Amino acid sequence: MKLLNRSLLHLSLALLLVLAAWAVAFFFIMRGEVRHSIDEGLDDQVEVITHRLKTDSSLLHVRHLGLNGFAIEPSEGKEKARYTDTLLYVPSEGEVERVRLRTGTFKHQGRHYRIHVYTSTVEEDDLLETVALALIALYVVLLLTIITVNNVVLRRLWKPFHAMLAQLKAFRLGTARELPPVPTRTSEFNELHAAANVLVRRAADAFDEQRAFTANAAHELQTPLAIAINKLELLAEQGGSEEERMQALGETIAVLERLTRLNKSLLLLARIENRQFPEEREVSFATIAKEVMDEFADLAEHRSVALHFEASGDLLRSMDPALARTLVTNLLKNAIVHNRPGGSVAVQVEQGCLMVRNTGDQDLDAQRIFTRFHKETTADGGTGLGLAIAMAIAELYGMKLEYHFDGGHCFSLK
Repeated sequence: MKLLNRSLLHLSLALLLVLAAWAVAFFFIMRGEVRHSIDEGLDDQVEVITHRLKTDSSLLHVRHLGLNGFAIEPSEGKEKARYTDTLLYVPSEGEVERVRLRTGTFKHQGRHYRIHVYTSTVEEDDLLETVALALIALYVVLLLTIITVNNVVLRRLWKPFHAMLAQLKAFRLGTARELPPVPTRTSEFNELHAAANVLVRRAADAFDEQRAFTANAAHELQTPLAIAINKLELLAEQGGSEEERMQALGETIAVLERLTRLNKSLLLLARIENRQFPEEREVSFATIAKEVMDEFADLAEHRSVALHFEASGDLLRSMDPALARTLVTNLLKNAIVHNRPGGSVAVQVEQGCLMVRNTGDQDLDAQRIFTRFHKETTADGGTGLGLAIAMAIAELYGMKLEYHFDGGHCFSLK
């Protein structure tokens, strides 16, 4: 069911309930007002009759209520006026009718008399029927008015929404970065269009990144595979000496190992983005950094890179311990591998911050350094995913990983 029809249905039901409740209240209010008006009329009749008694004392002998409209009889004392609804045979009408009867007393020439006065009253059934018919007619008129407004006015007001909906249905990633403007003076629709454009731009950015990532991943996977296949084909065709075959096999294994590392890195990135690391506990980055530095001591010595560690505080986070170690490992390995012989790597842990510094001659592109497959050099044979994985882990746990150059490369984690 469309929104306009659903709103019309709910509005009709609500209107029906409101009118029904109002009809009951209106009926009792109207009946009370009618009775009050009739009672005042009966009081006026009593005043007229008592005034006529001053000139016509024969009225004191009227006893037939239905024939004369009033009846008078002696009373022993003063009584309070009472008003009742009753049935009375009215000779002039020839039938029993519902009447409003007033019974009270008055004093004439020192004696008390009881007087009964009646008048025909409105039948409650007739009143109820009249009110019901009037309300039904009112409900039908209101419903027709609402339907007319719904089909004419509201459809025109909702045109911008349907236009935006059609744009979203027709939108295809890679063709545009925002929706065409929809002219409207309704602020809610303008906000909706702006929000939709934000989502479209985010989707377009994600699509561009995914397309670039797919192309880079395909290239990175294709290259080592092609090299491995080529070397194996050459080995099978040429044969060669044992030394040459072993060399070719060693190169092929190295290529396949790089391919394996690349595959593991891609799987790790996918698991991080899908939040497949539910285990969390508080980890100490100072402890992890010290352990990782000890593990890389041999690599640093082999590359003639000096390692320095200083801890004046600690960075504590609730996260997966394995991911915390991967983050520190990638930062430290990147600092050692992308260093010059005789250079140094300094890891400094302060309260709430971890910094990894390494020597360097010129700054790097801070906008692209964390991009997947971005490489400043290819000398290390890396996958180009180390810093991208570090950034993905930091973002997963709401941490801030930044790079800046201050005479050396500096990565800060907060």
